[in-house]
Amino acid sequence: MKKKIIVFAVFFALFFLPSQGVAKQQVWIDNPVFKFELIPEGVKVPHAFIIKNTGDTLLTITNVLPP
Repeated sequence: MKKKIIVFAVFFALFFLPSQGVAKQQVWIDNPVFKFELIPEGVKVPHAFIIKNTGDTLLTITNVLPP
């Protein structure tokens, strides 16, 4: 019984408690919201969003959709 409790405690600590050494993704966006004013139909208005990866692992951006 005591052995099962120790094994469970080690398993819990390894998989569920946060660790300082774990690499994580973190994103920084300069201006995350940009409101376009009234634009005539057919006119293209470019806008660049500045996105920076401030984490310590590869940042993956998926499923980007217009609002």
